[in-house]
Amino acid sequence: MYGAAWCPDVARTRRYLDRHSVAHTYRDIDEESEAMAALLELRGKDWVVPTLILADGTVLDDPPIQDLARRLGRPKRRR
Repeated sequence: MYGAAWCPDVARTRRYLDRHSVAHTYRDIDEESEAMAALLELRGKDWVVPTLILADGTVLDDPPIQDLARRLGRPKRRR
């Protein structure tokens, strides 16, 4: 997942992934120049955050949580 600390959508997505114990790698585009370069290569000048790359190679740009949950098999709430 590519993101930035200043983005509320990134925070929301990270909370969802953490809450549901979805393994992921977070790359902050402001902290890692390589992350920004990779995002630009992936999405070009029209990049957005969060950008997620799923295990099957699907790229999601700022997905609504409902769409992300569906693509991940709708993880249930942790108890």
